[in-house]
Amino acid sequence: LPYLYLCRFCYNRLKPLFNATIGVDFTVKTIKVGNRVVALQLWDTAGQERFRSITKQYFRKADGVLLLFDVTSEQSFLNVRNWIDSVKAGVDETTVMALVGNKVDLFGNDSTRSSVYRAGKKLADEFGMPFYETSAYTGYGIDHCMKTMAE
Repeated sequence: LPYLYLCRFCYNRLKPLFNATIGVDFTVKTIKVGNRVVALQLWDTAGQERFRSITKQYFRKADGVLLLFDVTSEQSFLNVRNWIDSVKAGVDETTVMALVGNKVDLFGNDSTRSSVYRAGKKLADEFGMPFYETSAYTGYGIDHCMKTMAE
C-alpha cells in the first residue's frame, strides 16, 4: 500500500511518522469487523519496478491485496495492470484482491472523475475484483475499503 494511504488508515494523519518506503515496510492496525476484533498486518511494498522481485514473496501468504493507482496519472493506471498480473501469479485463488484509485480529491470536474472511475471499474471487473475510490489526503473511502477487505 502506498505510504501516505497507510498513514491515513493506521494513524488518521497524513503527515508521515517516518520516511517513505524503500523495499518493504510493515504495520499492524486493529479494527472491529462485526462482532470480532481483527488485527490487520499491513505490508507496504514499494511499487517501483526495481522492487518487484522483493515484493513477490509477500504476496504468497497474503489473505488480501490492495492494488493502488494514482487517478491523476495515466502511467500509474497502466502500471497497475502489470502489478495485477504479478500478484495473481503469486497468490492462490482464495486471496481477495481489490483495485483502488487513490487521490480522488484532486479531480477538478465530475466528467474526468467519471471517466477515470469507468476505466478503473472496467479493469477491476476484468480481473474479478472490486474497485474503490479513495483519498489519502482527505481520508475519503479508506475506512470503507479496508473494512470491506477485512470482512
